[in-house]
Amino acid sequence: MGKVGITLSTVDPAAVNMFKVFKMRGFKETSESVFVRGDAVLVPVPRFIVPEEEYKTPAEPNPYPLDYDTLASELGVDYFIVASRHAAKSGQPCFTVHATGNFGKAIFGGKQRELQFVPPNPLRNVYLALLKNPPTGYTVSLEATHHSPTQFEVPMFFAEVGSSEAQWADFSACEYLVNAILEGVLSKETAPVAIGFGGGHYCPKFSVMERGYAFGHIAAKYAFPMLTDEIIEQMVAKTSGGVEKAYIESGVKGSDKRMLEKVLGRLGVESEIA
Repeated sequence: MGKVGITLSTVDPAAVNMFKVFKMRGFKETSESVFVRGDAVLVPVPRFIVPEEEYKTPAEPNPYPLDYDTLASELGVDYFIVASRHAAKSGQPCFTVHATGNFGKAIFGGKQRELQFVPPNPLRNVYLALLKNPPTGYTVSLEATHHSPTQFEVPMFFAEVGSSEAQWADFSACEYLVNAILEGVLSKETAPVAIGFGGGHYCPKFSVMERGYAFGHIAAKYAFPMLTDEIIEQMVAKTSGGVEKAYIESGVKGSDKRMLEKVLGRLGVESEIA
């Protein structure tokens, strides 16, 4: 894919550090709130990008600080990366990348039972760059599809540093994430596109498999009660570039495996136990 848009929130403490690094890496302001370096366009946003963080009970449809589709059209952008902080009770220092979407209720913004388009190979290329030499103590993993945005046509994914204030304030960690994003978007490497079912939220098996496959949407085991034919169809249709195979984690119970194989077969997607 070609031209990339990068957005970040200037009220996100990690993104504040990342914004400084992007400017250090040669992004120059060409118009109000638009910074450019080559085929990459950076758009800082003075509000939270995930609406739930700003609006505790957002109305439907949820408010967004950007219309990503209009912005993509105006800037000629093929996909977006949201550079963000990651929060988890564990406080584990980590870097994560993930697709967005709601398998069920829209607890963290977006629309319920709606998934966002995701570009699997650009996501993989950023992930591979993150794996190269992460700071001591930091892990790198995929996350299962979760939270908003959900309703835009332009593909996007999140690249994050976490999981607590200590890591958000760690300038070297934020710098590492920015460098990985910039390295990833320059890569032309591609891999077979896949979607995944099963496992935990941090996708231990699929994170290893990501070295050879480009995963788009992933439904962790906890999302299975919310899976329907329509949602599975969205996982396929909204993983950009065409899904070549679906992987079902070996720990998935037999009845769920059979359901998935039936629906995927109807959609013309080959499935395999991972």
